[in-house]
Amino acid sequence: MKRSTILSTLLIAFLAAVAAHAGTVYVPSPGPGTLGGSNYEVQISVTNTAATARDVRQVLLAPDTDGTTRTGTPSTVTVQPGRTVVVKPGASFRGLVELSGGGELRYAARLVGTGPGRLGVTLPVITSDNLLRANQPAALQGLLSGAGRNTDITLVNASQAASQCTVTLTRADGTVIGSPVVPLKPLSVRTFPNVLTDPGTEIRATATCTREFFLFALLTDAATGELSYVGPSGSGESLLRVPGEGPVCPPTAACFDVKGVVHAPTTAVNAVKRVIFTPVPGTYTKIHMTLDVTMGDWWATNPAALHEIFWLVKDRNFNMFGYAALRGPDQNMALLRHGIGLTHPQKIKIVQPFTPVPGRTYHFDYIYDTKTSFLELAISEGGAVVSRLTGQPNVNEFSFKAGENIVIDMGFPGTAPDEAPTFGWVYRDLHLELSK
Repeated sequence: MKRSTILSTLLIAFLAAVAAHAGTVYVPSPGPGTLGGSNYEVQISVTNTAATARDVRQVLLAPDTDGTTRTGTPSTVTVQPGRTVVVKPGASFRGLVELSGGGELRYAARLVGTGPGRLGVTLPVITSDNLLRANQPAALQGLLSGAGRNTDITLVNASQAASQCTVTLTRADGTVIGSPVVPLKPLSVRTFPNVLTDPGTEIRATATCTREFFLFALLTDAATGELSYVGPSGSGESLLRVPGEGPVCPPTAACFDVKGVVHAPTTAVNAVKRVIFTPVPGTYTKIHMTLDVTMGDWWATNPAALHEIFWLVKDRNFNMFGYAALRGPDQNMALLRHGIGLTHPQKIKIVQPFTPVPGRTYHFDYIYDTKTSFLELAISEGGAVVSRLTGQPNVNEFSFKAGENIVIDMGFPGTAPDEAPTFGWVYRDLHLELSK
């Protein structure tokens, strides 16, 4: 019918993907060294949730340098199961701390003062979950300056390619007071101290970068020793909804919906559900699809087989916007494949460790955006993201001619050993947006 694969090829690709998954995070170390009589240093807490010890590799990347060029040997700290260790890059270090060691590790970072009463502030731990998308604006609000008060803005290029960021400083009344263009080397960090010159005026900073990035600000008061962290503002594009409220179609998009139960396979006769949408002919840059799935049991014949969530294509497998599936016990992972104009062996594959629980309902949110060269499958439960798979489309745009359709399949027939039927699963509230 579609997308049948050779099992050995899938296993080889899966093992290669797992080996390449580094579980890497970045913590910026911007200073200050001293403030209000206190000395400050970065402290990073690393917790090992695994049942065995894990080694954490640390690399220190100096500010405004190409972080992809490495010299020397990374330092290593071993974290025993269930334990927490504190990593200190050094009070004098300024730059970016790279930590890698696996998906079972959890990280938290603070800028801690040594003087009395100096609890310090949280520092960001930059991961694939919270980095900011290329070409998408992010804002810092409530920035202040004044007698003894400074605002230092830090920009991090999370990409392994050079980037340019445009940072616009705006007063609360909308007056723009500056909009410099900032070059960033690959995998690098730059801190801009005391950027505000309007005493007592509240400023917001908006940044847009050509690569994935992160930004934040530290507000300091030399007289009181006060230190405050300002992170990226929350976005009104949040996908959370008021109870009972359905998805809202953006004014610039064409939307398609199948509300309520879309598919509830119970036997081989109705194992697969196909939904077809016919768009207006034209050239497009983005597909955004959401779907809720309540899991039933894993397929008893092969619980670790692929349990399909959706297959999203233009008419056939050759032009695949996305294919998502879950694997159960022994593998416990989420899988995403995509590729326009590619044969199946050429399709791009992304995997993430994920342990779905039968009986629970998961919200699948898939964005395929060629304009910003970004794709993401976010899996959430109860409004919280529990797994996220990201990548880049292999085309800059896509088109539909008259008679060409968007085709979405849910579920496998169970005729292949690695393609499990999803009997007892329930697929609900399919929503798709198509944008130019």
